Amino acid sequence: MNRLLFIAFILSNVLTAQVKISGKVVTADHTPVAFAEVLLFANGPVPVKNQITNEKGEFVLEYKTGSYKLKISQFGSILYTKDIELGSDLDLGEILTNNAQELQAVVITQKKEIVERKVDRLVFNIENTISTAGGDALDVLKITPGVQIQNESITIAGKSTVRVLLDDKMIELGQEELTNLLKSIPAENIKSIEVITTPPAKYEALGNSGLVNIRLKKAKKDSWNLSLGTGYLQRHHDPEGSTTSNFIYNKNKLSMSASLNYRDGGIYLEQESKIHFADGLWDLNYPLQKKHKMLNGIVSMQYIATPKWVLGFQYLTNLNKTDTDATRSLLIYDNNTNEVTQNITSVGYAFLRPTLHSVNVFNEYKLNPTGGKMIVNVDYFKYKSNDSRPYEGTSEEYNPPKKEFFKGINNNNQNISNFSGKVDFELPVEWATLGFGGKVSFSDTKNLISTFNSDFTDQPVTDLPLQDFDFGYKENVQAVYVSGNKKFANNLESQIGLRFENTQAKSYEADLHESVNNSYTRLFPSFNISYTPQPHSVYRLSYSKRIDRPTFAQLNPNIAYINPFQSIQGNPLLQPAFIDNFEFIYSYKKLESKLYYSHDKNVFMQISTPDPDTNIVRIVTRNIFNMERYGVSEIYVFNEFKWWTSNNTADLNYTKSRSLIESTKGVEGFNLKLATNNDFILNDKKTLLLNLNYWYVFPKTEGFVKLAASSSTAVTLQYLLNDNLRISLKANDIFRTEKIKFNPTVNGVYQEYSLYNDSRYIQLYLNYRLGSKKAKIINRNTGNEEERKRVGG
Repeated sequence: MNRLLFIAFILSNVLTAQVKISGKVVTADHTPVAFAEVLLFANGPVPVKNQITNEKGEFVLEYKTGSYKLKISQFGSILYTKDIELGSDLDLGEILTNNAQELQAVVITQKKEIVERKVDRLVFNIENTISTAGGDALDVLKITPGVQIQNESITIAGKSTVRVLLDDKMIELGQEELTNLLKSIPAENIKSIEVITTPPAKYEALGNSGLVNIRLKKAKKDSWNLSLGTGYLQRHHDPEGSTTSNFIYNKNKLSMSASLNYRDGGIYLEQESKIHFADGLWDLNYPLQKKHKMLNGIVSMQYIATPKWVLGFQYLTNLNKTDTDATRSLLIYDNNTNEVTQNITSVGYAFLRPTLHSVNVFNEYKLNPTGGKMIVNVDYFKYKSNDSRPYEGTSEEYNPPKKEFFKGINNNNQNISNFSGKVDFELPVEWATLGFGGKVSFSDTKNLISTFNSDFTDQPVTDLPLQDFDFGYKENVQAVYVSGNKKFANNLESQIGLRFENTQAKSYEADLHESVNNSYTRLFPSFNISYTPQPHSVYRLSYSKRIDRPTFAQLNPNIAYINPFQSIQGNPLLQPAFIDNFEFIYSYKKLESKLYYSHDKNVFMQISTPDPDTNIVRIVTRNIFNMERYGVSEIYVFNEFKWWTSNNTADLNYTKSRSLIESTKGVEGFNLKLATNNDFILNDKKTLLLNLNYWYVFPKTEGFVKLAASSSTAVTLQYLLNDNLRISLKANDIFRTEKIKFNPTVNGVYQEYSLYNDSRYIQLYLNYRLGSKKAKIINRNTGNEEERKRVGG
């Protein structure tokens, strides 16, 4: 009996004994490969053991006996693989890998797909895209599959507006401020666009129909690059000049990037409205002449402090000076005689000086050898805008003759600050990858408003007695989340998460000692499931619940007058909207088909509300309707010929809206958009390139309005003079068809609106690059990852 126990003891020790695997990773010329990752796999996709090689390229792993696969990787490239049988200690000696130069050549020549679909997002790789040469981030979004830009408002095709992130960091700006920021970021600096329609739980729930994430370029390992560009753009009314610069560097343990970009020009916005009152037609023509100067700078750094610790920061600044001159003419027609009974003319100015400063500091810590890590982000941004909007004009009545005067001004000194901290944990285990974390965010908005409106007077107004008041808004959000990602053996992958957010919001008027509190707690579930029955064939099912909080600008009650009868203002009583998104996607090779459904509750937007008794029109942001949307979309990439790549999208949906206010009714109907973006290589040397981009939006319905059809045609010709110099010539909106027309009925008053943002232009752009594909350093294989994903405020 004792002998049997002794044998059992010996066998158990043998079966559970730890054996050693050692080796030294070197290149073909026997240079040590430091900081390479050595991974040991059993049956699952998660390594059972891993380690980082030291400065001499050496490693030692200890694990139990069995059959395994050994992999060695660095910077996303697999350097070495081998099936091994562990029965006793194993010394692999020197492990020869491809040298860094050969690896880099493979990366350079490998052609990346233009459109990639991951379990929770669509990735549009825009590097070297012809149509974006000389453009900005807004131009890139215009050709991104599934994204639509109209009147500089960003939406996901078939859905409502979205929130925009820059390198995973939410941009907390209103539409006008966001547009200015995107216009200041050159397309040359952008690597890819991610369209995330059902974001996982680690992303904050903000963004009613999802998120659009702009990823900036990063340096390849052991390289540096400087890109310089200059462009001239001629619109119908105004020219614009631009200079761009982008520097990226990656050597040893340090990687950094810096860009500085400047634009100086103008734009002429055509705007016209017709309001059909019972006693007359009010025909307002109010074009805007804008002159702007924009300066944008981004600096980021990342440093590998130890094999387990990476730290870095990002600083972004945007300085904008915009002067607007608006000459407005309001003609009032008698409905019976069609004669002009009154002419109200005014001249308005807007002097805007917004500045933005944003800082992000992050740390990433490896927690264990199997890939577990903790990511800590601290963010702070400060937005300040000193706006002044004076106006004056006259009113002439013809029967009987009468002339009156009016004058006014509106000054708004706005300060917005936000501080946020976020912690994320990723813990791979043998059966899944787990994630959890939390975030706190503190926002404070202060507005010092001075205003005066004289109304109509018999004599010219010379005195402007300003009335001052303070308006503030504070918003604090606390959130925690948990998520899991599981890859099954039958090519099934699931990603499930739950996010909990608690919000405390308070708006107040300091002078009146009045405040409005709004606190709420919500759960935001999400899931993404994908199944790959065979290569190139993937099924995906996803759901997410989202929230859309009003921007700080929309909550600001500040009033901007067009004339004494017409004004635009915010609304501090706005409530958030909540959205449920469902998607079913089937992808086969270059074709992606999607069925989707969304239910939007408490949607807010601007509404022009005429008073039929006083003829006063107030344009105010309000919670207006609930909406359901059923749709199908198609994305197809055609690249069967070496000389032609075509990216095509089609989106058809049906919307049905129910109004939440008595003054208007919801509308319903079909919407269809078609778009195609084509790159052509015109010669054998591949130095002459052509891009043709076209989209068409059929008449559509949205909320409480119906919009007319619109379209745009753009052609870009690009010449590569050598490996470093590119010359591009672009003609945009050639046929001047990118107009927006819509006809709402509010308070029983029918209105017509027509807007055109002067999008027809010709642009000449030159870009010169200099740098090294390979920096000369002693240890060529050290460095950091090409791309980092950070989640900020």
